[in-house]
Amino acid sequence: LGGTDRLDNLALACRRCNERRYNFTTGIDPDTGNEVPLFNPRLQSWSDHFIWTADGLRIIGTSPTGRATCARLDLNDERRSEKFIVKSRQLWVKGGLHPPPEDPQQSV
Repeated sequence: LGGTDRLDNLALACRRCNERRYNFTTGIDPDTGNEVPLFNPRLQSWSDHFIWTADGLRIIGTSPTGRATCARLDLNDERRSEKFIVKSRQLWVKGGLHPPPEDPQQSV
């Protein structure tokens, strides 16, 4: 998409998410099959589209945009057998570093 390198155009992302997003701006909502915009962290609030599971290991999309973003970016490593991101989150949860306290989380 050719965005600039200005700070207001950048968003922190891990390499895998950045590669998975590539130049896509839309994804398919698995619940409806509709093509919808992907989550834009500069314009949208995370809590409007996602929630953490009660154990803090997986992200659940709560809107069409959230579900499409989870699927397009494979935010829970559903397509990878090693489940690297889920294993990393397990360590972060044990260390008290995750999930972020301001993020919504399922009740137990």
